Amino acid sequence: MKLYRFIVTPQSAMGTPLVGDTLFGQLCCAVRNRFGEARLTALLEGYTEQRPFMVVSDAFPQDFLPLPTLPSTFWETKTETDRKSLKKAQWVKISDTEKSAVKFWQECALQTNFKFEKENQDQFHNTIDRKSSTTGEGQFAPYTTELTWFGTAQKFDLYIVLDEVRFSLEELQQVLNDVGSFGFGRDASIGLGKFQCINPQVVNFLQQNANCYLTLANCAPQNLGLNKEYCYYQITTRFGRHGDIQALSSSPFKKPLILAKSAAIFTPEKYEPRLFLGNGLSGISNSQPNAVHQGYAPVLNLFVDFKHKDDK
Repeated sequence: MKLYRFIVTPQSAMGTPLVGDTLFGQLCCAVRNRFGEARLTALLEGYTEQRPFMVVSDAFPQDFLPLPTLPSTFWETKTETDRKSLKKAQWVKISDTEKSAVKFWQECALQTNFKFEKENQDQFHNTIDRKSSTTGEGQFAPYTTELTWFGTAQKFDLYIVLDEVRFSLEELQQVLNDVGSFGFGRDASIGLGKFQCINPQVVNFLQQNANCYLTLANCAPQNLGLNKEYCYYQITTRFGRHGDIQALSSSPFKKPLILAKSAAIFTPEKYEPRLFLGNGLSGISNSQPNAVHQGYAPVLNLFVDFKHKDDK
């Protein structure tokens, strides 16, 4: 398996954040539509047994990584900074991560002070009552949804771990183009979520004396032999919905899932280099018993000085 980094360029407004587990689901639908149900079934064999054919990350600003979810005692900064400014420092340059120890990353993020080129807008909608030919109350009341427009220069990095024995890079690019052309996430049928995904590059990010993993997507880290004392993460609850034709079924909703957010730090009892971490999740839908959810995340192998933290 290899870890690839793609460049994603939005071509329209986004109604849904580009997060890995949602994008994985749409890519699976694209595999079925392009290559057939049997091919998707074959690719998902062993998915819940640590044999994913593909693991998709969240989309990050181009040339940046998320700041790891670590307590303040891990960071070393040269300047006094208020807590609000520290919370805003979320993105660190890849070039800084390659030449600096993890404990200095927050200082690098503060100095860079990255800000998205984006604008949020409210989009008005209405539903016409066919009896009165007008809007009304209840289900016919006008409503708004939020759109996110990114600047023309705003690009993103997308990381994908790929098993090329089972699914080739060319096939992956085809389904990425399919999703990008049709649209990703909410309201794709009315023009939202379009993007281009180009320029795959193999990534090998392994720090010297690495001892832990930085996750690049939501994941389910249970039963992986982790050292709980040195694992740091925040949780999110995912209220998933089926996509594609299944979204039109009588029960499009999946069961809620609690996952560890992207940018978590997980430390194993016995370290070995990895490309992904987590579990494939099944039993997530009453209406589609064979559905799975990506509980895996691509990871970068880091060295975090836990002794430095304990001595503080």
